[in-house]
Amino acid sequence: MTALSPSQPDRPSHGLWSLWDIMKPFYLRTLLRWTKQGGIAFVQSVLDKQSPNMGDKYTEKDVAAHSHSLADLERDCIELDLLASLATVRKMQGVLTDANPDLLRARLTPLQIELDGRLHDELSSKIFWALSTKEHEYYNEPRKGWEAIIERFPNAFGDVVEAQRCFALSRYAGAVFHSVQVVEAGLIEFGKLIGVNDPLSGWTATTNRLQSIIKKGHEARTPFEREHFSFFEQLHGTVEGLKNAWRNKVSHAQGKLTLLTADFSPDVAEEILFATRAFMRRLATDAPSPESKA
Repeated sequence: MTALSPSQPDRPSHGLWSLWDIMKPFYLRTLLRWTKQGGIAFVQSVLDKQSPNMGDKYTEKDVAAHSHSLADLERDCIELDLLASLATVRKMQGVLTDANPDLLRARLTPLQIELDGRLHDELSSKIFWALSTKEHEYYNEPRKGWEAIIERFPNAFGDVVEAQRCFALSRYAGAVFHSVQVVEAGLIEFGKLIGVNDPLSGWTATTNRLQSIIKKGHEARTPFEREHFSFFEQLHGTVEGLKNAWRNKVSHAQGKLTLLTADFSPDVAEEILFATRAFMRRLATDAPSPESKA
């Protein structure tokens, strides 16, 4: 589990991997706070028996803080299917709304102890995975380093997010798949710029069009092609290299990309992710704009 907010601004509308369904992010500190609170409440209950007239009152600030924290915990209990704990949380919420502040501690203390026990029991049946600091950055900040690429090629956004998060979750084949999709999204847009008219636009069609431009004689090229020939020539060599390195692991049948192998090590997947970003950044920043062709 990784600490994320319930709303995900970088969650794409669709993706090959349902990462949001695979992961159930939540704030671990919320659970830790309430288990700690249960221990404190137990000690307090012992002290109250020894000195029953201590009278520790709850302030309005205390009530507001408890209400806010319980709302977070309620959401986590629902998400993690902690039904017994959820029932206690809702009893505590009821106490906060209809009890005299002077009586709150007496009513909340046994419920806090009850909640502590229920959380321990229910969480013992769950399995949790944690992300490293690096993985957390990949998952929680998937656009970092890709801003210029997403701005130039917004259609690549969903696959950028999925590639980053697949890598964070050790789904390396998924990271490679979406990396290839990111490159293809960029090449489809670039293909429009250089006049690709293949009905199956994409990696192969754009590569073939670049090759035809390079093979032309100087006089046969358009003024636009002559002006940007050096960039086209370099890009063609890079695309061919990427194609040979990656696409031999991918099938492109009926307009859909399919991985032919899932055997990608973390190092290989990360190298592909970096290479994809470097290529797409150059395409985003150095490729001529559609306006320059006019």
